[in-house]
Amino acid sequence: MVEKGDFILVEVEGKDETGRVFDSTKGEIAKQLHGQERPLLVIYGMDKLILGLHKALSNMKKGEEKSIKISPKEAFGDRKKELVRIMSLSEFAKHNVEPKPGLVIHVDTDTGRLYGNIKSVNAGRVMVDFNHPIAGQNVSYEIKLIDILATPEAKVKALMDYLGLEGTFTLKDGILEAKCKKKEGQDYEVGKTMFLITARTKIPGVKKVDLKED
Repeated sequence: MVEKGDFILVEVEGKDETGRVFDSTKGEIAKQLHGQERPLLVIYGMDKLILGLHKALSNMKKGEEKSIKISPKEAFGDRKKELVRIMSLSEFAKHNVEPKPGLVIHVDTDTGRLYGNIKSVNAGRVMVDFNHPIAGQNVSYEIKLIDILATPEAKVKALMDYLGLEGTFTLKDGILEAKCKKKEGQDYEVGKTMFLITARTKIPGVKKVDLKED
């Protein structure tokens, strides 16, 4: 059974009330959302899974498949009127952004980053909906628990693969030494940072991480 802190690999396909696929680990949706077709690497109880998925995975075994339906309360929440806001066109001009219906924007707040969808632009006023696109909907998921990674070495390898880091590593006496092929781009830099933080804080037995680039 899955326990808190377990590294698990999961295949998912999520559909909204109309039957539209909004999330998947396969096909074009996977490529658009996750960069490639692959199972999700989840650190159970420490990742930001919606509550319905968290509950469903809690009693699953390796290789098990499950179909589930999730209410808005345990999915993406109910729609909130206060999250539909009117913003001044001048706010967009400050950031050299031309607001158009359908454009997704983000704003940084004291509680974190909010993503919103521009609904309309009229007379210098821009209506932005900061609700999750599927808020207020019942959703369904097909999920399959591909693997539960037991050893620190398996967790390190899965983490490197998931973050797109190509290389080798050794783990001895709590010291993780990794060598990876240096790449250009923001995705690589983010992946490298995530690897250092996650390996040190989420993999039992790892006390120190030394990452070198070739």
